[in-house]
Formats: sequence, structure tokens, C-alpha cells
Amino acid sequence: MASTERARKDVAGVEEALQSAIDSGHADLAPKAAFNLGVLCEDRDDFAGAERAYQLAIDSGHADHAPKAAVNLGVLREGQGDFAGAELAFQVAIDSGHADLAPMAAVNLGVLRDDEDGAERAYQVAIDSGHADQAPRAAVNLGVLREARRDCVGAERAYRLAIESGHAVMAPMAAVNLAVLCEGLGDFAGAERAYQVAIASGHADLAPKAAVNLGVLRERRGDLAGAELAYQVVIASGHADQAPQAAVNLGVLCHGREDFAGAESAFQVVIDSGHADMAPKAAFNLGVLRQDQGDLDGAERAYQLAIDSGHPSAAYCAREVMLQLRGAADAICGSTP
Repeated sequence: MASTERARKDVAGVEEALQSAIDSGHADLAPKAAFNLGVLCEDRDDFAGAERAYQLAIDSGHADHAPKAAVNLGVLREGQGDFAGAELAFQVAIDSGHADLAPMAAVNLGVLRDDEDGAERAYQVAIDSGHADQAPRAAVNLGVLREARRDCVGAERAYRLAIESGHAVMAPMAAVNLAVLCEGLGDFAGAERAYQVAIASGHADLAPKAAVNLGVLRERRGDLAGAELAYQVVIASGHADQAPQAAVNLGVLCHGREDFAGAESAFQVVIDSGHADMAPKAAFNLGVLRQDQGDLDGAERAYQLAIDSGHPSAAYCAREVMLQLRGAADAICGSTP
């Protein structure tokens, strides 16, 4: 209780100090204090107080603290459902021309806006700024927006801008998006190239995802050796989600070409991973594999793993197959010559 009271007094003391700085009218300290007071008010859910403080910082016209407060105020208003007010605040930050905050506000405004033309204009402002982080982010968002508008040519241009930026996250994200777009348009060679760009980025999540997608694409095109190479890249990455997915895909591929040892090995890797979604699916697939080879005891053991997992689809399918297997066995045992 004493500590809670002490914390309240500490916050009250900080507020008083900030208010004193604001009241001083100092050209730098007053706007900074107003911004900090806004953050403090937000932290304790005093949104009205936060808005008043941010507005003080904005009204100061300070080169840094005014646009910073405008961005925070825009995010605050957006969170409260005041989208018109948020748009006004973001526009203030954009109009400031601040090297970092104006592009950030433009991206936020693009996400906020309902009208697609307005969103495009906002993203273009961020792209034109050339900001190292916000321009590639805006380019990816613009690509997604143009895809939704079925402007595939415009989407490709936007994604290529992000790829060319070399941004650690946005470039591989744009490469994956571009690859999916190319696939949808039937440009499989273009899709392969884009997936390779994402893979080459080495991004911890996007590179393995791109490699899985590349494997699936190659399988569809009948390039099974190429698909296996792609899946092996993902498996070697050890990615928590994509590696088990790639191993399941590889197991199915091996089963299809009657490489039963390879298939069993791949499925076992996934089962051993304990992945909540993929391990039960691998167990079911292993059951099917063993059943196809006439190893009914081994199949039952694999199906039982899937059943025990409680997975909504794998457990259900395994249970149905097990019932059929046991029913067939009962029919054989109960038959008369």
C-alpha cells in the first residue's frame, strides 16, 4: 500500500515538474515537457490529458517535438476510433517535412485512410521521401493496395521498389509478395526468381517461407529434384514452423515417387519436432505410408500418435482409418471357409 502511494506521489511530482517546464514557455524545454507529459498521461490511460499535452507541443511549432507529438496524437486518436482527428494529426506531421516523422506519418495515414486514392497518395509521399525504413514499408503497402485494386503492373512496380531498397525486412517481404503475384499471373519463372531473392536475403522467417513456397511451385511444375532441394534448405534452417512444413511436404513428395525410406525419415523428423500442427499430420501421413507397404502394426502405431495428439483434422482422419483397419481385421478373423 505504501509503495503504491509512493508511486502516485512520484508521478504527481513528475507531472508538476513537467507542467512547470511547460509554463516556463522555454522554446525547447516547454515543447519537450508537453510531449513527455502526453506520454505520461497515455501511460496512465488519461487520454484527454494526453491529447491536451500533445496539442500544446504541436502548437509550439517546435521542429522536432511538434511532429513527434502529432504522430503520437494521431495514433492515440486512431486507437480511440477518432479517424478524422487522427488524419488531421498525421497531416500536421507530414506538413512539417520532418525527415523521419513526416514519412512515418504518411505511412500511418495510408494505413488509416479508407479511400484507396488517398491511401496511394499518402504512401507515395513516404516513398518519395526516400526514407530508409518508411519508404520501403510504404512501397510494400502500396503494392498490397494495388493488388487489391487488381493493378498488377502497379503492384509489381511497388514491390520492386521495396526489393531494390535492400531493406532487411521489407525487401524480402516484397519479394515473397511479388513471387505470389507472379504465380497468380502464371509467370512461374518470375516467381522463382522472386522467391530466390527472398531466400538469398537470409531473413529468419521470410527466407524459409519463400523456400517452402518455391518447393511447392517446383512440385507443381514437375521439378521434383528442385522441390526437394528447396525443402532441404528449409529443413536445414531449423525454422520452428517452416522446417516441419517443409519436411511434411518432402515426405509426401518422397512417398509419391516411392522413396519410402526417404518419406519415413522426413515424417519422423516432423513427429520428433513435436510441432503442434505438423507433427500430427506427419504421424497420419506416416500411417498411410506404412499401410501402403503392408506394415499394418506400424501404421496403427503412427495413427495412434495422430489420435493421441487431439489434432482437429489429423486425429479425426487417423481415427476413421483405424476403425476401417480394425473392421477389416475383424471381418477376416471372423470369416469362415
